[in-house]
Amino acid sequence: MFWLILIPFILVSLLMVFLILLQEPKQSGLGGLDGGSSGGMDFGTSSGGTSGGLRRTTTYLAIIWGLLALALQVVAR
Repeated sequence: MFWLILIPFILVSLLMVFLILLQEPKQSGLGGLDGGSSGGMDFGTSSGGTSGGLRRTTTYLAIIWGLLALALQVVAR
């Protein structure tokens, strides 16, 4: 039973890393603090599209990952 949970856990972990690396950052780090041509900070607004789908998928995978991590703890005991 342990291996039936561990293998999906590893696959979800790898997929999450891949999806997180695909996402574009919301800010430009400390370079955005000088008030350049960006027109100010952009809090909470998203144009949706591909980035919204990646974030939603990453969120779902994170929930699944957490549940699998809990299941691994329960099964290991």
